[in-house]
Amino acid sequence: MVLTTAACLAIWTGMVPAPFEPGFSSPSEEISPLVRVCPPADAVTTTVGALTTNVFNGTDTPGLAKGVADTLAEAGIGVTAVEDWHMGSYSGNVLLTTSEAGLANAYTLARAFTGDVSITLDKTQDPADTTVNVILGNAYQQGVLSAAEIAQLQADQPITAPDGCVAPDEASAGAGSTPST
Repeated sequence: MVLTTAACLAIWTGMVPAPFEPGFSSPSEEISPLVRVCPPADAVTTTVGALTTNVFNGTDTPGLAKGVADTLAEAGIGVTAVEDWHMGSYSGNVLLTTSEAGLANAYTLARAFTGDVSITLDKTQDPADTTVNVILGNAYQQGVLSAAEIAQLQADQPITAPDGCVAPDEASAGAGSTPST
């Protein structure tokens, strides 16, 4: 009895490994790496008033998405949805997702934010849908321009590809582009 108790105590404290795999643990969830997508070749910015967005809160801060959505709407940008992000939390600053057809719109909208803005493809979005999804993350620090400043952003400006981005067709062929955190 003493020997059994000592063995159990040694296993319980981790001093001795268990003689079998308990089988009730589950593997950690795989997180897709963020794939930053380049704009199309020769892309130019679009008219701010022609943009349509969904604004998602990827944080625990109540009202964050609503404040940004209100600013975008005041600048003339269409806002279709304002809600919590269905994938939970996002650790970055601002993430913009869209279809390949919406990349010029996403790069246009990125100019309305300060700080690091990541742009990636949303493989669940209709390929012809140009709506841009705005996900505000835990690193977001009220980095949106004022409505007046956003309204002044000019169309037909050349879009420069950021360093390290991947061509849209390469991003489409790879693993899931939209990160889960």
